[in-house]
Amino acid sequence: MTDMAAKKPKALPFEEGLKRLEDIAQQMEKGDQPLDELLKLYEEGTKLSAELAGKLDEIEGRMLEVRKAASGEVTAVPADVIND
Repeated sequence: MTDMAAKKPKALPFEEGLKRLEDIAQQMEKGDQPLDELLKLYEEGTKLSAELAGKLDEIEGRMLEVRKAASGEVTAVPADVIND
């Protein structure tokens, strides 16, 4: 027999997680929620934000750029996909 409370909730796809995070922010900005509900939303948003950041880091780490040196040597290096 499996304990349902011990099961990890299924992770949302990135786009759905981002949409949920936007919804949470909008609900909190309204300011019409009781304090307990705001705390729950804050905790959910913080956890979701960390999960999404982790997914982005994972994706960035998997993206490679193939470069050819002047010597003709070909190497694969992490792609610079984020422009600061």
